[in-house]
Amino acid sequence: MKATKRTQYALRAMINLAESEGEVLPLRSVSEKEGISFDYLEKIFSKLEKASLVNSRRGATGGYFLSRASDKITLKDIFDAVEETVSVVDCIETKCPRDSGCRASGAWKKVNKRIEETLYSIKLSDLIK
Repeated sequence: MKATKRTQYALRAMINLAESEGEVLPLRSVSEKEGISFDYLEKIFSKLEKASLVNSRRGATGGYFLSRASDKITLKDIFDAVEETVSVVDCIETKCPRDSGCRASGAWKKVNKRIEETLYSIKLSDLIK
């Protein structure tokens, strides 16, 4: 498993929102502060909004804010919103034809389970303390 730039940018932007403590942040300011392309950040925020992690407000004082408290948002929530999978190997996500005869699948499943447990255990609020 590798965190893509999309995931890294999503997390950095979400940390900004968490630090704002409910204040509506213009996406342009997050883009400038983090050095992330505004257009790319818009695409990421579309996914975050679709996953109900952020809400938006339109207009001159518009922007984005967290849809729930930062201690209720996990890294796993963010990964799931912007990535297709969090698996270390592809065969965990799909039905592997070798699953019954693969001696490595058990190890990969354990590794993947630990990664998911870790991602669930880290809250957005943990990153702003």
